[in-house]
Amino acid sequence: MAGRPRTFDRNTAVDHFRDLFWQNGFAGTSIDDLQAAAGIQRGSFYAAFQDKESAYLEALTLYANEFAKQAEQALQSADEPRAGLAEFLRFAGRFLSAHSGKGCFLLSSIAQPPHLNEAKAELFDQLTRTLRDPLEQACKEVKQAHQLRTHETANSLRAYILCQVLGLNALTRSGAKPAEIQSAANLAAELIN
Repeated sequence: MAGRPRTFDRNTAVDHFRDLFWQNGFAGTSIDDLQAAAGIQRGSFYAAFQDKESAYLEALTLYANEFAKQAEQALQSADEPRAGLAEFLRFAGRFLSAHSGKGCFLLSSIAQPPHLNEAKAELFDQLTRTLRDPLEQACKEVKQAHQLRTHETANSLRAYILCQVLGLNALTRSGAKPAEIQSAANLAAELIN
C-alpha cells in the first residue's frame, strides 16, 4: 500500500528554504519556519527532507552550484589570470549590489558555518569548495604566469580575495547601499589588478 502522495512541490519548497536560510542563517531558522514557508506538515517535512540539516544542504547545493558557475565565468573572462581575479571581484560587487541587505547565501554560509554532524559537515565543505577551488586554481595560474607581486604567494592571494568577498558580503548584509558595495568591489579589483 502506497503512502499518501505529496501535496507540495519539492523545488518550490527548497526555494523557500533557501530564502529562509539565506536571510536568517542556519541557526536562526527552525523546522517550524521551514514547514510554514513550504506549507507542509511536520510529518511531510521529515518524510521528504529527513531533517533541518538535509533541507539546508539541499538548498545550499542548488544555490552554490549556480553562484559558483557565475563566479568561475568571471574568473575566466579575462585574458590574464590576475585580471580574472579583478573581474571576479567586480562580479561579486554586481551580485551583492543586487542583493542589498541579504548578501550571498554561499558567502554567508562560509563566514558562519553551521554545526553539522560529520557526514553532513563533509558535504558542506564540498559545497564551499565550489567557490574556493576555482579561486585557488586562478591564484595558481597567477603564479604560473609570473604575476605574483613581491611577498605574495598563491595562497596569500587566494586568502586575500576570499577576505575581500567575505567583507563585501558583510557590508551588503549590514545594509550598505548598492553603489557603495559596487564602489568597494571596484576599488578591490583595481588594487588587485
